[in-house]
Amino acid sequence: MSNLRLSVPREFRRGGKADNEVESVESGYDLIQLMCRNLGKATLAETDVLDMGCGTKLVQAILDRELPVRSYVGIDVHTPLIEFLKVNVTDDRFTFFPSDTHNEMYNPEGKPLSANTRLPAQEEGFDLICLFSVFTHLAPHDYVSMLQVLRRYIRPEGRIFFSLFVNELTDGGHGFVDSMRPYIEAAMLKKDAALTPPADFVDWVPGKPLLRAVYSKENALRLVQDTGWEVESLNDPEKSVQHYMICKPA
Repeated sequence: MSNLRLSVPREFRRGGKADNEVESVESGYDLIQLMCRNLGKATLAETDVLDMGCGTKLVQAILDRELPVRSYVGIDVHTPLIEFLKVNVTDDRFTFFPSDTHNEMYNPEGKPLSANTRLPAQEEGFDLICLFSVFTHLAPHDYVSMLQVLRRYIRPEGRIFFSLFVNELTDGGHGFVDSMRPYIEAAMLKKDAALTPPADFVDWVPGKPLLRAVYSKENALRLVQDTGWEVESLNDPEKSVQHYMICKPA
């Protein structure tokens, strides 16, 4: 029996630690600390947060650790998850909305994402927009559209913070390609071929569209251009296999 303030059924938990709910919540706490540290904030007490593809781990971490946040809006394409959160989270700082936009993994029958997609949230209503394990499942055209959509919802001094898979080895050895290196090298040896420069975009898992959407660093940065955002930093992973990017309104 979990002692967490909000316990979530396994069917609604995502990510590499989903089978261990306590570890999943701990990873949510780590992500909040990562954002605060990079944004120069001690806490989110004075921050209105929009969490796209919210899942449950940030909500659980805030509730379990009694973390301050001024307001939190969670949006997700998985409607049963949103209905669960609406029923089980009674803290009035939190609001949850479903979004019927296409997602190859979680909402394949949803409406295509475009620059004109509207969200059930206030425009220019947020200091921080975060997306964890969302761009990791987006094709390049949706990568651009997502950034264009979210630009309307950020305040002038706000930031967007999102994670992604980048096709490069990292100094710390925590990146996605670092984790795949033994398999890549084994495949190359079998083919008696040299490693080639990374492609701009790789849909990594054959037969499972957008299970792992992997971008070259150059393309990840290039796709931000003309979306209304300016890149502040693209950072190596610290613990997880995902890089993270921080942008401000252009």
